Amino acid sequence: MVDQFQISLVDLKVETHHRGCFLTAKTITPPYQSTEVVTIIEEENGNVAQLVLGFQDDSLSISGPILPVNSTVAIKEPYCKFTSKGDYVIRVDHPSDIAVLRGDDPAVVLIMQFVAEGKEVTAMQWKSAGDKAYLEKNYASAIECYTQAIDSSSPGNLAFKQDVHRKRAFANLTAKFFTAAKDDALASCSEDVIDEKAYYCAGRAAYELGDYTKSKEFFENASKLNPKDSRYKKELKRANSRIKEQEEGMYDFDSMIASVNEQNVHLDHADWTKNTMIKSTLTRGRGLFAARDIEAGELVLCEKALCLPNRYDGEEGSDLIMYNLNTTSKTQRPAQTALFLQLVQKLYNNPHLNKSFFDLDGGSYIRSGKEGSVVDGVPIVDTFLVEAIRLTNCFSCPRLSLELLKARLAETDTELSTGLWRRAAYLNHSCVPNCSRAFIGDMMVIRATCNIPSGTELVHQYSSPDEDFIARREFFQSHWGFECDCRLCATEIQSPEAMHQKRRELVAKIKVEVLKSPVNTRIPGATIKHIERLTKKLEDLHEASIYASLPRLFLVHPTVWLAEQYRSLRNPSKTLKYAFEVLRNFGFVHAVREGRLELDYEKGIVNSESFNALRYAAEAYLAVGKVELSSSCEAEARRMFAVLTGCNVGVEEVFAWLE
Repeated sequence: MVDQFQISLVDLKVETHHRGCFLTAKTITPPYQSTEVVTIIEEENGNVAQLVLGFQDDSLSISGPILPVNSTVAIKEPYCKFTSKGDYVIRVDHPSDIAVLRGDDPAVVLIMQFVAEGKEVTAMQWKSAGDKAYLEKNYASAIECYTQAIDSSSPGNLAFKQDVHRKRAFANLTAKFFTAAKDDALASCSEDVIDEKAYYCAGRAAYELGDYTKSKEFFENASKLNPKDSRYKKELKRANSRIKEQEEGMYDFDSMIASVNEQNVHLDHADWTKNTMIKSTLTRGRGLFAARDIEAGELVLCEKALCLPNRYDGEEGSDLIMYNLNTTSKTQRPAQTALFLQLVQKLYNNPHLNKSFFDLDGGSYIRSGKEGSVVDGVPIVDTFLVEAIRLTNCFSCPRLSLELLKARLAETDTELSTGLWRRAAYLNHSCVPNCSRAFIGDMMVIRATCNIPSGTELVHQYSSPDEDFIARREFFQSHWGFECDCRLCATEIQSPEAMHQKRRELVAKIKVEVLKSPVNTRIPGATIKHIERLTKKLEDLHEASIYASLPRLFLVHPTVWLAEQYRSLRNPSKTLKYAFEVLRNFGFVHAVREGRLELDYEKGIVNSESFNALRYAAEAYLAVGKVELSSSCEAEARRMFAVLTGCNVGVEEVFAWLE
């Protein structure tokens, strides 16, 4: 803040960013903390004001409240706001706009004590204060004390500086400031002083930064210096496993799935991105493209989330609500609000992540161009841009896609969280995609649904496309600001709006007729026949000139319902008819040719309904003695299973459970 001008509270204007200015004050009340932090500040001249921090997530606070009583704050470019409650408040939305000297920080207390006594704090005293703070698990204070010890030590005292760098390295590592931890660990070494613990710390930090090759090198150095320490060999084995994942895309999916539970969704695995490359598209910004030929079912991408709160919930209301004044929208799902809060903290504490994050699409939000740069020793984190990027790029996800598939097959709900994956965020949407995502904890696993030639753009579904083309087009425009130009949408637009309306009305009528029958009761044969007739009318409303080779999404739910009814009646011929109608309505036209199953995955949609249709067909073919076709249907269903869940783990259990 050297180049800025200090102003007072009385100089502030309402609803104005005071560019080039800062103010200082002291907190005089304990903070009230929820998704915001509220406290009272007082200047030296006695002026007071309410201070509100709009970015703090209290679940991430390591050293207690962010603004304890008696803390000194320096607020950059202060903003005074008039609230709906009739109050004037100083509001800070960006963590880089405030500096805090905590009133309970031993480093601050030490400075105040020595200033009062007119003494200077020696480097050794700073080091001792850092040791004390570290033992008390006050890592931020320990880091500051060690920094003061290094800065105040004599230039020639190299051994002392190296010792303090080593201590600060472990404090940074524990506080999860990994870049600083690695730099400090290496700074503690020289040609004359080589320390196994420093290499161990550097290896741990490099590992957390995703630099597994460097991590391996550091652990090898530590192991050479002390071959008897089993920790180094254990960490070296971990680093080698990550390198294999990173280089070859080889994952132990069994252990990954086994490690996911309600307490743990954050897995220890590397990204595999070699099959993908980021390039510009002709009409929709940047996208992800195949770096080589990829076969159907093959792994396209495996990526660990940048951020995924372990908070899974339904759509119901919560006391954790976030209002976005830029978009006048409200986020009421706790997982989405938690993702925003945790992203802000993670980006502020880990500057090395900022470049790749702020490179993501933020919609129409106007950027300053300084995002991610470091000013006054801290990274600039624009929380409004963070939210704009979150809105455009986040994914809803279950803990396990395997459990989600089971829930869908059982027609029950499953809880979802919301996370952000940087590489996968470059994937554009298509209603008829060539790849599909699955989740194993915080790992996103993307597989090809069809053969993908090198250089082809990789596309997936942002969300399951609405059966109604008009509603689908409006949904994509309102949520992501684009008009889908996939093969389905580009052709369906040729159908007159009157035809779309007729189909919409008939689907609504079919739904009413289906819902007349109580759940879990035997459906009368007359009702089933009536739904069949209505479904045939709906089919006739699809123009052959438009839909001959396209999915017919309006027909999916009626034909799924009919397949399920005839399956429950043990009528294999009718089950086969409607199971293949389901497949046809997802774009798998003429699935059986000359007695052989032939699915055109380039034109069809792989999802839980098409998986289930194949399973029904396999059962029905077996019932009528067509064993070869039954085996073919089951084999294709198993291939779909791997795409939908990310791997083959659990396939036998699911097939046995479904029987």
